Amino acid sequence: MRDVHRAAIRHRDDSLHQAAVEISRMARELGHDPGSIEDWRACPVCGAEPGASCIRVPGHDMVGGMHPERTRE
Repeated sequence: MRDVHRAAIRHRDDSLHQAAVEISRMARELGHDPGSIEDWRACPVCGAEPGASCIRVPGHDMVGGMHPERTRE
């Protein structure tokens, strides 16, 4: 999933991000662990790459060291 999200970033293709989210959701429903979402999804607020930590951005709260928007599907 990390590779798909990186390709989505490189090609600026949100449909690839959405496909990766859908695949991960299906994997979770089938009992597989796709890992934590921040491991395979870039942050839409600060642009942190998959697996990287979020950085503070004025006007955006962080919860548990990351932006809540990053963990929403």
